[in-house]
Amino acid sequence: MKAKQILKTGFRWACWCFLGVVLLVVARAVYVFRDRVPGYALDLSIKPAANPAPLRVGFARVNINPDLDYPKRPVWVAGFSQNRAATAIHDDLWAVACVMDDGQTRVGIVALDAIGFFHDDVVAVRRGCSAAWDLDYVVVCATHNHSTPDLMGLWGPSPFRTGVDPIYRKRVIQAAIESLGAAVAGLAPARLAAHHTAVPVEGLVADSRQPLVYDSDLRVLHFTSPQNGTTLGTIVGWGNHPETPWSRNTEITSDFCGYLRDALQAGVRSDEKVLARGVGGIHLFINGAVGGLMTTSPGVTVRDPFLQTDHKEPSHGKARALGHQLAARVLPLLEQTNASPTSPLALGVEARTLLVPVENLGYLAASYLGLMDRGYARWRQIRTEVALLTLGEVSFACVPGEIYPEIVNGGVEAPVGGDFQIDPLEIPPLRQLMPGQVKFVFGLANDEIGYLVPKSQWDVQPPFTYGREKRPYGEVNSCGPEAAVLVHRHLSELCKRATAPRNVAVDPGV
Repeated sequence: MKAKQILKTGFRWACWCFLGVVLLVVARAVYVFRDRVPGYALDLSIKPAANPAPLRVGFARVNINPDLDYPKRPVWVAGFSQNRAATAIHDDLWAVACVMDDGQTRVGIVALDAIGFFHDDVVAVRRGCSAAWDLDYVVVCATHNHSTPDLMGLWGPSPFRTGVDPIYRKRVIQAAIESLGAAVAGLAPARLAAHHTAVPVEGLVADSRQPLVYDSDLRVLHFTSPQNGTTLGTIVGWGNHPETPWSRNTEITSDFCGYLRDALQAGVRSDEKVLARGVGGIHLFINGAVGGLMTTSPGVTVRDPFLQTDHKEPSHGKARALGHQLAARVLPLLEQTNASPTSPLALGVEARTLLVPVENLGYLAASYLGLMDRGYARWRQIRTEVALLTLGEVSFACVPGEIYPEIVNGGVEAPVGGDFQIDPLEIPPLRQLMPGQVKFVFGLANDEIGYLVPKSQWDVQPPFTYGREKRPYGEVNSCGPEAAVLVHRHLSELCKRATAPRNVAVDPGV
């Protein structure tokens, strides 16, 4: 009888322990999958003014270098693999801001030298802006630089420990706010020239996944003073992963983005000889469609057009050569700016939040373990955001991740072996729907939800597409096969809303 009683008591304790573990697991899930900004929603529609005031623009930048002086608190470098601690700062990282104002509407844009920036953090930036700045809408983009501190959590000392330093994260949020405030304080009359130039991919960027579609053209906005023609700043858009120094690099760097900005501002010198003249001002680089995967891989040889040197192996020199390649194409465009004045330009904003289902078990596990510290609006659904901005004949599609160029420029396929065997859904291509003459795509804008893979090209199960023996890279870093469909659908609807005649109702499609 005594043995029976011991067994019965032991069984009861085991049940209570099991129930306690289950409750702890559930409590952990409730906590980590909570909404960090409960109730936040956005459905904004600001039509361009019929009679806008003369355009005003302000630029500013704030340094966001990490502090490497605390050996007990390493700075974990994002991208590639875990346990890559920063050893030095090779060149500066920045939060660069541009604020545009047409007398009725004021829009702020911030470009961060960062791997990515979650939507919760973007909301924190918006809420930190002073009401006196009168900003109607704010866009925060990340350049997706793979030699910057981890701001997403996936590249810590091990696969089970986050790489995000909360102190640095708060500092980047504050720097973005400060840059916007400084840009507002610096608002000045501006004239605008918009440029779009075709750029061949050879010697610059490679696509690692079929179909081979790129976002390689350069798009440039050049803002100058109407009084004396001096450069206030530029916005430059191009699609490529900033990972030129590659996986063994442990030095913090802004990669080719920084070399491009520096060349535009100060020019290029060698041994006190001027190789290219800069135009002054402050310059934003904003990445485009980089999914697929657009990268200057170790197999690509880049020639520095100013220094006349070739670079194949990953290095800072190769990053400089790539930045100089872009600068050599942008600088001649800037010389054309003063050819003719521009008429008053009106700003328009169409933006909305949406929910995207998270089917990626790796993402869910990373959230549960506390690696990816972002909120879930509903169970296994994240809140993200899309937007379409217009400025005269210029438009900007703001995409919350790494979109595949075929969704942007056309060429989505339905290859044999795809998991769904369906016709392409992400059509027509976004640039066909966008208004205006010069059409920017801002990648990693207001969020980073990973790769946006066309559903008809989704490929996890064998047989694999295009005769591959292994599954392609991309799906492993995507929320799931519905993400691209939803982003394309909502951006398509915003394009229709932006081009609809005034006072005509458009189905919001939410």
